[in-house]
Amino acid sequence: MENPDELHQLREAKADPARFAPLYERYFADIFRFVLRRVQHRELTADLTQQTFLKAMLALATYEPRGLPFRAWLYRIALNEVRMHWRKRKEILIDVSYREVKGLSEEMGLDLDETEMQRLGRAMARLDDDRARLIELRYMDGLSFAELGQVLGIGEDAAKMRTHRVLGQLRTYLAPRR
Repeated sequence: MENPDELHQLREAKADPARFAPLYERYFADIFRFVLRRVQHRELTADLTQQTFLKAMLALATYEPRGLPFRAWLYRIALNEVRMHWRKRKEILIDVSYREVKGLSEEMGLDLDETEMQRLGRAMARLDDDRARLIELRYMDGLSFAELGQVLGIGEDAAKMRTHRVLGQLRTYLAPRR
């Protein structure tokens, strides 16, 4: 949900783009980390992050909160920027660090030892791009189900259901073979 301070900042920024700065400052670090995890290059990350905020500022007049966080709208724009970059390069990169996977490993009931991390990494590699992206957004970027739904263009309940299904698929991949 939007907080009153953020709603006020959004109204001011819609009326005067020069007042977009507080929103930029509030979310810059989150969006930068989000993009950096996906492109692994600081200069490119800076460019894509700036492009994200430029597009957000230019499209701010069309933004309607509808009870969903502004942050999720920014993540959606950033994700589209990253997708366009990789589409042009015809590459996809998923990098999962030990710290970032803690929530996912707890959800999967795994220990955070090297062997389990390698197994989880192999299982993640078997997911298609959309399923892997869903897991990244939820567990590595820490998006709520409402935010996840907004970023992916689906409802909150659908985001929960898809996450549950992908976790089930990962559990199948992690199950010992008989």
